[in-house]
Amino acid sequence: MKKNITRRVVAAAGLTGAVAMGLTSLAAGGATAGPLPGGTVTRTLVDGTPVTVQLFDEFVNVQRAISNVQTSREVWLSGKVRVTVGGKAEGGSIAAGYLVGCQVNFGGVDPEAGAGVSVDSTAASPSAELGSTFKLGPGEANYVPIISETSGDDTSYKDYEVSDYSFKGQKGGVAYSQEKFGIDGCAGYASAKAKIKVTVSTDAVKGVITLYGKPFSLG
Repeated sequence: MKKNITRRVVAAAGLTGAVAMGLTSLAAGGATAGPLPGGTVTRTLVDGTPVTVQLFDEFVNVQRAISNVQTSREVWLSGKVRVTVGGKAEGGSIAAGYLVGCQVNFGGVDPEAGAGVSVDSTAASPSAELGSTFKLGPGEANYVPIISETSGDDTSYKDYEVSDYSFKGQKGGVAYSQEKFGIDGCAGYASAKAKIKVTVSTDAVKGVITLYGKPFSLG
């Protein structure tokens, strides 16, 4: 089954050169940009297989939409994800994207992500297409996938649209640059944060590890 990457997303084994960066405050205004701290989470599956997920070189650029409407924003995101597995694991899959909310409190602690990592308070969020503009009302949230692939040319196939990347071996990753989406209709504050979900399978177990990035303001 052929997979064609349809976005400016690069899948690569063994991404190197993680950079430690501080959080730049992003306040409301005409345009704000700055690095984000990314994050790292390490888990050991029940069969002893270690899995490490890293998000680094994360950068956000928030601007008012061309229409200059106060309830609209445009967001440009860049970053890199690196996954390392050990033991008897022979690869895995990476699903990367961003949770976006309008007047949503990004609070709570997710047991998958580890202590101190905040998660979205809305458990089920609809998905929005990367590069599109979607509406968000107060208390609403969306998930925007960074990875967007197609499987072959038959659009009737149930898995024609794929939102994750599969890799073989003990290292894999993705890099994305200046990926854009727009928000409409949010009269209050808006915020977002990265969500990286990695699935690793061995002969004995299937494990899912989730890393959440630091929340940031969209104005």
